[in-house]
Amino acid sequence: MFLIKLIKTVKGFLLSAIILLCLFSTFIHAESETFAIVSDSHIGSNDSVYEEFIQAIDKQNIDVIIHCGDAIHTPGSSKQWKRFIDITGSNKTLHITPGNHDIQGNKSLNEFLRYFPELYYSHSDEDTLFIFLNSELPGEEGMITGKQLAWLKDELQKTFRYKFVFVHRPLFPIFGLHGLDKHKQQRDELHQLFAKQGVSLVVSGHDHLYNRRKMDGITYIIAAASGGQTRFLSDTRFYFRYIVGKRTQSGYYFTVKDMDGATGDEFKINNN
Repeated sequence: MFLIKLIKTVKGFLLSAIILLCLFSTFIHAESETFAIVSDSHIGSNDSVYEEFIQAIDKQNIDVIIHCGDAIHTPGSSKQWKRFIDITGSNKTLHITPGNHDIQGNKSLNEFLRYFPELYYSHSDEDTLFIFLNSELPGEEGMITGKQLAWLKDELQKTFRYKFVFVHRPLFPIFGLHGLDKHKQQRDELHQLFAKQGVSLVVSGHDHLYNRRKMDGITYIIAAASGGQTRFLSDTRFYFRYIVGKRTQSGYYFTVKDMDGATGDEFKINNN
């Protein structure tokens, strides 16, 4: 009788320990996933602060970067691509959705493929699907169409709690006809697809100014630039921003920071 009670007690203790271990592991995992989002670094321009951005995220122990395009300034420049890769460093995980300064015709596309073998792709992390689109395919500039659209529809049918999309040209740009809105019907159909398939977040670049809006349950972000501003403005540093995303127990928490570390905006993505 004593032996039976002892066995039951041990079983109960082991079960409790396993449950606590699982909960602890989940907590550690949920609180430790951090990544940085940056856009329009324009390596090769005289005001790029991409190197300063790398230094800033190094101090925060962030080693995952999502780049929303226009990494370099001159399409097809192998020198600028090599510089971009060198600044990023071999200790970083880099995801990129190319911009119009990265790919502008077949020659620059081939140069891009030397460093990044996939023109569009997805990456999953447990309950989150990250989709990286290409708005610069030759002959399909400013659109998500053809084979890429068919692939996207298949990807979005996958079951994930969170679905995040990254594409250089914004669906709803700050400046009219400066993004995917050049082809309004296709843009609207893309937005409807995102809404139908439960996309929570869409992040773009291209406009060089930060913007956040919410439409049909989707948070649309335009990431500010980190270079290439002197073409538009004389005092450029004020406009340089990057975004830190962190996984929490309740979802994702995002902080928009300037190059001095000050917070410009904060928002959450929670899918209950």
